Amino acid sequence: MIKTPHKSFKYRSFELAYKAFAKPLMRFIIRKMNGDVEAAEEVFSQTLLAALNGYSAFEHKSSYFTWICKIALNKTADYYRELINQKSKFIAPSLELIAKIPASQLSPEEKLALDQLRISIHECLTLLPEEKRKLLYLRYWEDLTLQKIAEIMGTTERAIEGKIYRAKKELKEIILEKHPNLAYSFV
Repeated sequence: MIKTPHKSFKYRSFELAYKAFAKPLMRFIIRKMNGDVEAAEEVFSQTLLAALNGYSAFEHKSSYFTWICKIALNKTADYYRELINQKSKFIAPSLELIAKIPASQLSPEEKLALDQLRISIHECLTLLPEEKRKLLYLRYWEDLTLQKIAEIMGTTERAIEGKIYRAKKELKEIILEKHPNLAYSFV
């Protein structure tokens, strides 16, 4: 009967690898994150967790350090992608909330202000290229998932995510240019 290594073997092996590569790995991540130590620490911890969870899958096709650096690069990309997603949600959810306000709950002044806001936003939306308008419409007014939009548009979810981000960014730029007073409503 073949003995399988005890689970603690995995952790002892990982601990030895950690001791050998922690400092160079942290320096690698800091360089990739342009010196942002706080963000690098977060990516470092996510990298270690992923490496620990995937340690049994390490196939020795490269050095361990190369393998963990690849994980770090993926976690760095994940970090920036999440950061972009957090910062790109400036306007569409706000517009969605505005669209759902029942007119009966508004004063005459608020109705007038909301109507002017809707007209201004519509004007800015018409300045977007057709595809970007369609993406924003499908995502925020039709409330479709990225997967469904990708199916409709014949592309990948990741591509749609990037296109929606760029559409919102362009809309924000248009709003800042055409109606700078509105920008404060969405930031």
